[in-house]
Amino acid sequence: MMMLGRFGGGATRALAWAGRRGLSSAVESGVHITPGCADRLKSLSSREGAKALRIAVDSGGCSGFQYTFKLEPLETPRGPKDRVFEQDGASIVVDALSLEYLQGATVDYVQEMVKSSFEVVDNPNSEASCGCGTSFSPK
Repeated sequence: MMMLGRFGGGATRALAWAGRRGLSSAVESGVHITPGCADRLKSLSSREGAKALRIAVDSGGCSGFQYTFKLEPLETPRGPKDRVFEQDGASIVVDALSLEYLQGATVDYVQEMVKSSFEVVDNPNSEASCGCGTSFSPK
């Protein structure tokens, strides 16, 4: 948990940097949602009732930390430190501790021959990731 302290002012600096370059709306969103991710979440919601994708960062995995993904009803009560990011009718929920590792990351829905899954495809807070796509090493 000591790694969390390294990201303390990172979000503020990123917002200031982006604001000077006219990019504040993209960085302010915290977690970016690709059109593919939004489409998949909307598709699941239309069949199973309104859903949100909860993303968390836990210790473990091949590289030290791992992403966990969970679909939950959109009406699920949120914790006081949960943040909800919305784009194109899709919602992603991230707790405050995980947001320290996910600030500025992009979430996509990836379809391959052998699997289809939600993945964090670009994370500026990650130094390295494992081939599995769910494990990473923070900067």
